[in-house]
Amino acid sequence: MLLAVNQDWQERVRAEVLQVCQGRIPDGDMLNKMKQLTMVIHETLRLYPPATVVSREALQDLKFGNLTVPKGVNIWINMVSLHTDAKLWGPDAYKFNPDRFANGVSGACKFPGVYMPFGVGTRVCIGQNFAMAELKIILALILSKFSFSLSSKYIHKPCLTLVLEPEYGVELLMKKL
Repeated sequence: MLLAVNQDWQERVRAEVLQVCQGRIPDGDMLNKMKQLTMVIHETLRLYPPATVVSREALQDLKFGNLTVPKGVNIWINMVSLHTDAKLWGPDAYKFNPDRFANGVSGACKFPGVYMPFGVGTRVCIGQNFAMAELKIILALILSKFSFSLSSKYIHKPCLTLVLEPEYGVELLMKKL
């Protein structure tokens, strides 16, 4: 959806895919060379994280400034709010801007630890690397064969359920290259 709306990024990533893959199915080395595609995926996961909340239990008494969290209390982290906080991401926090990841995740915001679409630490999603590889392969294959735009029927209404999903789906208009 974001590449359909941001045609300039679609063209940039397509050019990268065509240059790196040269008509072949992407392998691991090719996936590592696709920096712009990686930036687009990270920015998409920042704006639309697959898990909307993460909960953690305080294993000991914690102190955050004036706030005390007693041992045993569950802390719920709203990923959407965290990933779009202008104090962390800048005034364009709600804008699709993959360039913010040009220097990797560590250079994307003031505190890189707040970017956690797959969780963080010892409880990070075990499928994170597989999901990223799968996303890169699928997008590379689609971008190498098609251009796409958003249907005029599309209604932008993200829906918070167990995961973040479009309430009315996403209709794309695909054109074979």
